[in-house]
Amino acid sequence: MSKTFEPKILAFLCNWCSYAGADLAGVSRFQYPPTIRVMRTMCSGRVDPTYIFEGLENGFDSVFVFGCHIGDCHYIDGNVHTAKRMNLVKEVLGLAGIGKDRMHLRWVSAAEGQLFADSVKELSEVTAELGPLDMEAAQLPLAAARRTFESPRLRWLLGMDRELTERENVYHEKIDPAAYDQLLKEAAKEELEKALILETLKEGSLSVRSIASKSGLPVYTVSQRLGDIERAGQVDLDRYEGTTPLFVSLAV
Repeated sequence: MSKTFEPKILAFLCNWCSYAGADLAGVSRFQYPPTIRVMRTMCSGRVDPTYIFEGLENGFDSVFVFGCHIGDCHYIDGNVHTAKRMNLVKEVLGLAGIGKDRMHLRWVSAAEGQLFADSVKELSEVTAELGPLDMEAAQLPLAAARRTFESPRLRWLLGMDRELTERENVYHEKIDPAAYDQLLKEAAKEELEKALILETLKEGSLSVRSIASKSGLPVYTVSQRLGDIERAGQVDLDRYEGTTPLFVSLAV
């Protein structure tokens, strides 16, 4: 681990397993670096994806989520929902250019104090290798990533995942889980692109090329997504500068 940089890491620990595992690590005096700031939660399933981005926006270099092993959740399957959500969080972190390794998910039981200590050490070293999060460069993509997971479309798809892939509908049909995962990734990409445009438009009225330059999106993608969010009533044509149309955000 770098001697000149000590990561500052936000760690969400579920009450019934990983928090107890952390407590055992302390009682047993297992050594691990003092890099984490702990948030205790009743279940890892209560960690909303937006919390990850808020943690990074508030100065943490990475965020860890610790929960019970699959099959051992105190609330039956809260950690199954966690796994699906956090996999998509990592996907969006990668798409936004922040880096998938800024977030990690680990399973630790109440009896695995050594595993908890080893996990903190391992993941702290990963974060140290990444270096401090450049907040100036990450401000726009982080805000857009958080907005992505506030999207009603994405929240609905995440909420209906198991309903659509594990249970039959009235026609005795189920959606293939791999196909649904691909659908989630595509939806997340589209919602992130729209969010980047909306966050960029907070500066004021901008042209398509200006939006593309500031957001890092291709001009064609900006034009395509502008049409989507204009139809949704979130963007409107503001005025023309010569022959160049300028768009303004109507979103909150």
